[in-house]
Amino acid sequence: MLSRIAESLYWLGRHVERADCTARILDTYLHLLPAGSWQADHQVIRSLLDSMGLSDDETVGAGSRADSGQLVRALVFDSDRASSVAGALTAARDNARGVRDAIPLDVWECLNVTWHGLRTREAGGAGPHMFLRWVGERCAIANGLVSEVMTHDEGWQFLVIGRSLERADMTIRLLAAAESETGSVPPWRALVSACGGWEPYVRSHGGSIGQLTAYEFVLLNRQFPRSVIRTLNTAEACLAELEAIGATRYMDPRRDPSSARRIVGRTRTGLDYRTGAELAADREQILATLQRTVYSAHTAVTNSFFRREDAVTWANIGAEGGAA
Repeated sequence: MLSRIAESLYWLGRHVERADCTARILDTYLHLLPAGSWQADHQVIRSLLDSMGLSDDETVGAGSRADSGQLVRALVFDSDRASSVAGALTAARDNARGVRDAIPLDVWECLNVTWHGLRTREAGGAGPHMFLRWVGERCAIANGLVSEVMTHDEGWQFLVIGRSLERADMTIRLLAAAESETGSVPPWRALVSACGGWEPYVRSHGGSIGQLTAYEFVLLNRQFPRSVIRTLNTAEACLAELEAIGATRYMDPRRDPSSARRIVGRTRTGLDYRTGAELAADREQILATLQRTVYSAHTAVTNSFFRREDAVTWANIGAEGGAA
């Protein structure tokens, strides 16, 4: 497999996951806030922007106070912003177009139809809830097709690695943002809901729901697909598979194909035997370590498997861009 194809598939996975996570986070905050509280409950908006790696000035302009309409325009419909829903879906479609021979036709058609639907949905005046739910459904279809139709070869491994690292990055950022007070919205409830895990969390913990169990669920639950430890396990398994099937045939022999797996594996091992009490005591340090791990793993994947020497980064987040 050519390194440019592997890179495009990696970024395809990251961009689809970025669009899905952004839509999920924004939809959660729009619904959890009481009606009419956007202007008054500025700390909630501050927490949302922190989780996205953005500031008020970057999102709505200097001297302006964020409201729901401005956030929707900036984080959903602004196709020029790489971290917005529209920008991420556009980048995903561009990467898929460049590797159409390496992905099933159904996957390409799904992403292409989604891209064409962005303008139609925005022009049609659909409310933010309907639009964000539509985005989530389209991303779920794309991910389902990747899992069920695409051959699980090297290309699939790179796509899943990209998706897993992006998912871990967004979940870690939500955990960090939940450390701050969020006014009328309990931060742990916003955290679990934004990860799409509210119902599994309630079923798992029943009457013991609260901040500590919510953080433990999102960070350490091995059955929840969006937990940090589950995403790191998935990324580590894919990286190990690339080594096992001889991925070095399209790499520079001077590069180390196991470096990313070692980075992810060390951190995953450190989480495996953490208890809830240890999590509460060392939460800040754990989150800082996890953020460094995701960025370092991204850099190692880029240096080991792709020809590009400089890692492309999300604006203010640590992993933005992709192969156009």
